[in-house]
Amino acid sequence: MSWKQRLEKAAEGHYVLPKTKTMKVDADLFLSDKLLWGEGPEEPGLEDAVFDQVVNAASFPGVTRVAVTPDCHVGYGVPIGTVVETDGILLPTAAGYDIGCGMVQLQTTLLAEDVADPVKRRKWIDEVTRRIAVGVGASRAQKQRKVTDRTFAEVVRHGAKALGRGSSVTERDFIPVEDDRVDIPERAFGKRDQLGSLGGGNHFTEMQVDQDGRVWVMLHTGSRGFGWNIAKHFFVAGAAQLGLKSRSEDFVWLDAESALGRAYWNLHNMAANFAVANRLIIGEAVCAALEDVFGGTASVYYEISHNLIQKEAGKFVARKGATRAFPANHPALKKTPWEKTGHPILIPGSMETGSAILFAEQGAQKSIYSVNHGSGRRLSRGEARRVLKQDATDKRMAEAGILLNTRNTPLDESGPCYKNLDDVLETVELAGLARVAHRLKPVACIKGAD
Repeated sequence: MSWKQRLEKAAEGHYVLPKTKTMKVDADLFLSDKLLWGEGPEEPGLEDAVFDQVVNAASFPGVTRVAVTPDCHVGYGVPIGTVVETDGILLPTAAGYDIGCGMVQLQTTLLAEDVADPVKRRKWIDEVTRRIAVGVGASRAQKQRKVTDRTFAEVVRHGAKALGRGSSVTERDFIPVEDDRVDIPERAFGKRDQLGSLGGGNHFTEMQVDQDGRVWVMLHTGSRGFGWNIAKHFFVAGAAQLGLKSRSEDFVWLDAESALGRAYWNLHNMAANFAVANRLIIGEAVCAALEDVFGGTASVYYEISHNLIQKEAGKFVARKGATRAFPANHPALKKTPWEKTGHPILIPGSMETGSAILFAEQGAQKSIYSVNHGSGRRLSRGEARRVLKQDATDKRMAEAGILLNTRNTPLDESGPCYKNLDDVLETVELAGLARVAHRLKPVACIKGAD
């Protein structure tokens, strides 16, 4: 019997994979029939390897619930687009390498006609890249805020609070570091100067226009080399402690009360705080560039992570490529500006097809209060470079009026590399997890060119 044949349909957009093999709990998969089964060679459906990783996610000690989001695809250990709730157990593989990776949405007073001139949009791109470092390994902190050793020490302990920001615009001020005497791995400490830099891969800064003609800017980046090296340190140490072979990150778990578990939790939280501050520092530079070029004003609308472990209702909830989705009147939102509406959920799609802002419905409880973090990859980076044509890709971007900071469109980040965002969003609404409030179309995109 194939994995897909084992699935039981619970409702529209919601399937259940009953316990099988080593699974300790059932897994809830939030997929439409189209995303699951596919529609022809162009839309092949979910690959079988995802199900093997779902089994792994549901087989860890201490696991109590598993949910899979509509943008899911094969990752390391567990699928990207997975939520794992555990009791007393920490799962580095379910936080991933880029601890705290996530989004910032900037709202502006500008309208579409204010940014219609491509010459001015190009100038904005140049101004942003003058202020911040982009690309893999970039380490020139932007000029708007001097990052000193003292600032770094405050940032890794107090996140947004260290920058004078509050919970009205952030998912959290900071994640508490319970023991700040823990030693930061040397390789991670050496990356502290990447605070205030964008990074490469799928990280970006993008100017967008919504369905009502309002201009927004979306940022996507994480904890950079600081968080990556923390994650790598504990993948290696955890594998050694469990007696696993080297490069066995897929199966590492840590007792939260063990010495190694406590060290990971504190350093994981430092990386998460670094990521929040990194996004806000970049946001300052982007706002300044936008105001210099176009006039008007810009400010942070919301900031949220999608690679993170958080304590919720007494459990650890690990979201790997998944976004927290608390609806109106959720206890965690009490006395915040979002208490009556739920907090914004920031969903990047692709630089061709756009992004979205959602708000959770009460049905999000079914998915451990989580939704997708994007549209989900459908082509690997290598495959994209093999099968996609540079001329055709550049032509599509030019015809859509989307400006880039790179000479050519990065093929491995172009539209065909990703699933159809509208299909993914439709599934979220179909399953009653969240509703789409803003659909955002890109007009200028800054990628971290390697």
